[in-house]
Amino acid sequence: MNQKHIIFMGTPAIAAEVLQALIDSDVSVDLVVTQPDKQVGRKKKIVFSEVKALAQEHQIPVFQPAHIKKDHQAILDHPCDLIVTCAYGQIVPQTVLDHPKSGCVNLHASLLPEYRGGAPIQRAIMDGKKESGMTLMQMVQKMDAGPIFAQKKVEILPTDNASSLFEKMGDAASSLLKENLEELCLGKVHFQEQKESEATYAPIILAEEEKIDLAQSDEQIVNQIRALSDEPGAYVLVDGKKLKITHALYIPKENVETGRFSQTNKKELNLELHHGYLSLKQVQMEGKPSMPIQNFINGQGRALLGKTAE
Repeated sequence: MNQKHIIFMGTPAIAAEVLQALIDSDVSVDLVVTQPDKQVGRKKKIVFSEVKALAQEHQIPVFQPAHIKKDHQAILDHPCDLIVTCAYGQIVPQTVLDHPKSGCVNLHASLLPEYRGGAPIQRAIMDGKKESGMTLMQMVQKMDAGPIFAQKKVEILPTDNASSLFEKMGDAASSLLKENLEELCLGKVHFQEQKESEATYAPIILAEEEKIDLAQSDEQIVNQIRALSDEPGAYVLVDGKKLKITHALYIPKENVETGRFSQTNKKELNLELHHGYLSLKQVQMEGKPSMPIQNFINGQGRALLGKTAE
């Protein structure tokens, strides 16, 4: 096809994978739109998105509006055939949706209409799903409600956590876009409306959801840890301090005391649940760096033996 002109909108690593797929294709990415830079930590270090880093590496102009509803003229100043979005992070106004010749499409990390919203990957794991996927859809004003063009299923293994599933979803998104890019740019696609009656929602993870409720079933606790790993991390309280658990193996066992820390050998630290225990592999005590369990045991980990988490 004649070279088509694309505007890409996205922010995190999964979006950077999609941007790379566009860069590798026979299109011209004329503008990248991403979230504003952030100040992080006590020293207020400026950190910018993975998408911005990739755009700068390839000398692609970057636009970072704080409020795209009010500030989007830079997009309208770039004539384009297609706008592609993936995990951008703001609601795109209708003026922008109407701008490209062939419309705006979004890559959403669920098999829509399931898991509309900002945390579909985490919520799918938290709910114990065995399968999810990537959806290529037309953008509309209502969140993730646009008609669907194509989907690619992704298996969720028991060993997957949010980080590994994000990687799988990034691969699926890149493949889905490459397979359909020419048709999308030419506007020769047929979208199918979603069934509103089947819609479910995946709101962003709230801070209070990071705390592990030990009254949950063992399966729910394991899924919560997987869903929040590696970031932000699920935690229990020990002596009033947060202990994040980012990697653990579940071992069924009788005669356990829910919430108690124990050992089966000197190289292990376990957190007992209802019908088994978590063999902790990677943890982070509040105020300390994340570390493998052996390093933690060699430090303050032994002091937890016999204590009960909250």
